Amino acid sequence: MLRLLGAVLLTGGAGALGFGAAARLNRHVRTLRLLTEALERMERELSFRLTSIPELFTLLASHLAPPVGPFFARCRDSLCHLGDERLEDLWRSALADSDLDLEGEERQVLETLGGILGRYDGEGQTQALALARAQLEQCLEAAVAERARMGKMYGALGLAAGAFLVIVLL
Repeated sequence: MLRLLGAVLLTGGAGALGFGAAARLNRHVRTLRLLTEALERMERELSFRLTSIPELFTLLASHLAPPVGPFFARCRDSLCHLGDERLEDLWRSALADSDLDLEGEERQVLETLGGILGRYDGEGQTQALALARAQLEQCLEAAVAERARMGKMYGALGLAAGAFLVIVLL
């Protein structure tokens, strides 16, 4: 009975590791979708309504799901230090403190965007947002392809590894 319980726990634990890796891929895709949605909304707000940056951060913080909404909330909350620090530094600090599930290129796109926000006129910011959104959409397509290719495999591999360990240990 104890061996059976140990076998089930070992297989379940290895399976959980595999399914956890698959869930990470899903979170990554979801985060990129939310970020592209946020950049598109920022682009529209700056183009048509000429919304100020503090209002824009407030709007995005309230309308977007975690982890992107809390990122913009951090940006909005850090604006009280705007006289002491540049918006670019506040943006990068919020990006570093956030729990956005981003990889190197995606993080670099957002860091570059932070250097442009608030420094140029509305048209320049809109162009930068459009470029950043296009780059994140390419990253999103790659992440969706990776999720489709690897997602199910991670779960199956975890369960298979657990079953293999049970066989070896018995």
